[in-house]
Amino acid sequence: MKTHEYFMRRCYDLAVSAGKKGYDTFGALLVNDGNVVAEAENTADYQKGLFGHAEFNLVHMLANRFFDQMLSESTLYTSCAPCNRCMMAIASLGIKRVVYGVGYQQFARLLPFVPHTPDYENLLAQMDVEMHLEGPVLEEDGMHVFEWWGGEHRPLEELLKESEDMRKANEH
Repeated sequence: MKTHEYFMRRCYDLAVSAGKKGYDTFGALLVNDGNVVAEAENTADYQKGLFGHAEFNLVHMLANRFFDQMLSESTLYTSCAPCNRCMMAIASLGIKRVVYGVGYQQFARLLPFVPHTPDYENLLAQMDVEMHLEGPVLEEDGMHVFEWWGGEHRPLEELLKESEDMRKANEH
């Protein structure tokens, strides 16, 4: 039987592949009945204003391709906990289960600012949308995926230090 770890490793492979192509390192896939149905990498290009997060790309692949019941019975795996836009896109398909690798708290260590992360499950429940988030899964491995961020390999420790310095500079 394939486990969360098995599918998360595939997400991490997709994320590294995106990073080696010069994109941010994120990957996502949809699993139904133990089989990968579709997978996507990040293709965002902020210079051109293209929002190509892996989860969003996956949702676009799935839309109008699969029946609602199949989607609601599937699990979306993602290398990192989804952002607001991706979370809403996932919810729009009726996917009820999301398993993520790197959690919001760990990912925030890589950002030059302190992000606000809503309680998505409760927020969605208020809108009568059922979704359950599970994770983190292989989070330490997932943090090392970010070493390929933007196409150039850099040690995680260096990235974390750079982000910490930027947060401190932004405080002043």
